[in-house]
Amino acid sequence: MPVKTTSTTARTSRWHLSCLSALLTLGTFSLQAAPFTSGNLVVVRVGDGTAAVASGTAAAVFLDEYTPNGNLVQSIALPTSGSGSQKQFTLTASATSEGMLALSTDRRYLTLVGYDAAPATTSVTASAAARVVARIDVNGSIDTSTGLTDAYLASSPRGAATDDGTRFWLAGTGSPTSSGGTRSATLGATTSTLLSTAPTNVRAVGIYGGQLYISSSSGTNIGVNTVGTGLPTTAGQNTTLVIPGNGTSPSPYGFALVDMDATVPGPDVAYVADDRSGAGGGINKYSLVNGTWTYNGVIASTAGLRGLTVQAVGNSATLFATGTTGLYSATDVTGYNAAPDPNSSLVTIKTVAANTVFRGVAFAPVNAATQVPSIASFSPLSGTVGTVVTITGTNLTGATAVTFNGTAATAFTVNSATSITATVPTGATSGTIAVTTPGGTATSSLSFTVTAPNPAPTLTSISPNTAAAGSADFTLTASGSNFLGSSVVNFNGAALNTTFVSAGQLTATVPASAIVAAGTYNVTVTNPAPGGGTSAALPFTVTSATPAPAITSFTPTSGPVGTVVTITGTNLTGATAVTFNGTAATAFSVTNATTISATVPTGA
Repeated sequence: MPVKTTSTTARTSRWHLSCLSALLTLGTFSLQAAPFTSGNLVVVRVGDGTAAVASGTAAAVFLDEYTPNGNLVQSIALPTSGSGSQKQFTLTASATSEGMLALSTDRRYLTLVGYDAAPATTSVTASAAARVVARIDVNGSIDTSTGLTDAYLASSPRGAATDDGTRFWLAGTGSPTSSGGTRSATLGATTSTLLSTAPTNVRAVGIYGGQLYISSSSGTNIGVNTVGTGLPTTAGQNTTLVIPGNGTSPSPYGFALVDMDATVPGPDVAYVADDRSGAGGGINKYSLVNGTWTYNGVIASTAGLRGLTVQAVGNSATLFATGTTGLYSATDVTGYNAAPDPNSSLVTIKTVAANTVFRGVAFAPVNAATQVPSIASFSPLSGTVGTVVTITGTNLTGATAVTFNGTAATAFTVNSATSITATVPTGATSGTIAVTTPGGTATSSLSFTVTAPNPAPTLTSISPNTAAAGSADFTLTASGSNFLGSSVVNFNGAALNTTFVSAGQLTATVPASAIVAAGTYNVTVTNPAPGGGTSAALPFTVTSATPAPAITSFTPTSGPVGTVVTITGTNLTGATAVTFNGTAATAFSVTNATTISATVPTGA
């Protein structure tokens, strides 16, 4: 009996362990310690720490949640076996470009891409195993139903980005080239779309200001590139290098674009992780100046940085980056278009444990429904229909509507959680601005004033309309309609000092310097934007100056009334009068520029 009892107990124990093992296996998809905490960081860790992982061998993947100062909150294991439509998910510890992590633009999901292969699978990078997109929500629930059979085969999948969790944009490399490059796919899909044929070697992917970006270190695309316009999902897109890598042999990986200057629409500062060990390695900073990304400087590091996430408030940006062996942080307080403080450096806030490596990093997802939006300010405070308004506040991510006194804006862009740019729509009237997100509706405390556009001016006449070259300053009177206090008279394209008289009349001073040379010059009137415009031109003629006449001699030198006198001199053409001691000759003729014949008049 004792033997039998012991055996039964052992079998019972084994049964309980088997059930627990089954529960744990199922639990890799959904059982988590707790929902993520907003503001925390999530780091991709490859390896469970029990043993070193061989090169090219699949390993278990974990999402480690940390507070910003590096305290571990929880570790969430991605599934290491499949169940139904859900795939297993692994990465390699040796392919350092894998495991890039992204937070969706609506901040509800984390995304990354890996292999549909079990841990310890050898040569997984070279395999034809499906490449799996993992989507993780705020509660730690994992969806791995997207297993692609045509993407990054026989090579490394690297990153995935999403706007709303239902569609993905992917980065990686591939051989043959048809399976590499920038790709798009939908949730649960088995195939993807190759968006652009070059570059095929893509490192990281991100969405900022509604535009798809990638980083690459291939050919003419070394740096950060745009792919198509907006968020493309069809083939044949152009990839354009917009942020060139800086220095010698740049090696860009993770990147983040933020909005720091309210006068520049959309994201205007970019941070790019570069894994060089020498000059240029670290986090490089760029600013969008007059439409061109300009290099500002680098927060140097030799840690081989690849993952990057940034949070910006005003002129201050808090940066978190990962390399294979650690999690790092830095702060840039210099703002838009300024070099980082030369004394700034990265601080190590977490070092990896043995037999593990770090990959990507992102901020934790949030429950969008609990993030109540607010509007702090907007600029400008007034404008016409078509004016672009920058709205600043909090929790603006995922905005579904922007209204101006109840009229919906048909064009708006969510730049970040703190910034939206919206265009004043047709039919808008003066009143408050409202923004609606999944978390609610925020209404501005101030009203936006919708102004009527300025009219276009009409110019009907100018006085005078002619002057001799070399004349002194004079006052020009412009007559017409729709003149404003801000109207300007232009002479030959140059704005004049203008005085508003009435809606139908302006006066302006024409300087002597404007009429030095003979010719015909255009006179116009301009009303400023919004609206406004420039009138049709009227001609102003500047004539050649007439030189003063001179008399050198005359003959005869005496004679009675009626005597014909020949006068010789210079510049005599166009003579209008000849007098003899003040008495006008009633008869004279101009022979040429040097000769006049005049008859001595009665009374002379």
